[in-house]
Amino acid sequence: MVKDFNGRLDELNIKMQTTKDGLLRPVLFCLRRLGITANMLSTLKALGGVVAMGLVTKNVYAAAIIFLAVYFFDVFDGSLARYAKEDSDRGKFIDVLTDQAVYALVVLSLIRLDFLSIKALAYNLLAVPVLYLLVIIQRNENKPTDWIIRPVAKLNYYKTPFCVAVLGVIFGFWGRGVASWMLYAINILATGHIIYAYWKIVRREKPL
Repeated sequence: MVKDFNGRLDELNIKMQTTKDGLLRPVLFCLRRLGITANMLSTLKALGGVVAMGLVTKNVYAAAIIFLAVYFFDVFDGSLARYAKEDSDRGKFIDVLTDQAVYALVVLSLIRLDFLSIKALAYNLLAVPVLYLLVIIQRNENKPTDWIIRPVAKLNYYKTPFCVAVLGVIFGFWGRGVASWMLYAINILATGHIIYAYWKIVRREKPL
């Protein structure tokens, strides 16, 4: 059942990826002509996250807008790599690493603001990257790769709802209770997923 769900999720991601690449083709052409690479965009994401975190205590709205711009860049880096035929597992690792760095900066910014429960935010800061690492190993161990391992997890559904909930609070759409409950729900779900992924890894027989 879980394998079927993962398979359907992979198929959906591939369809969405193909559609996105087609829609972005004119922009990707321009970026390519300017000499911009996917790794440059990934690095720019991380730098933008650092700037946003530095601003968060002075102007939370400006910081939120920069974080939104950073996630907007995330739309392009993978598509640009595929368009330039430079996509590789090493490049995907850089993409995943910078994504996780930006998310960590978001959570650290919320801790700086004392925005939600510090303990719940600190747990989330640990749980989400640990989950990504375990799922990458669980799903991609022993698969062919041009690097150490295929760094594909596709777990944005643990990050995006929380980020949307926080933005809703900042821009006045709802109260902090919504973001707080979302944080606790994601922490609980991530914990269950960590246990499942770890169990799948440790019970797997070693390859011959």
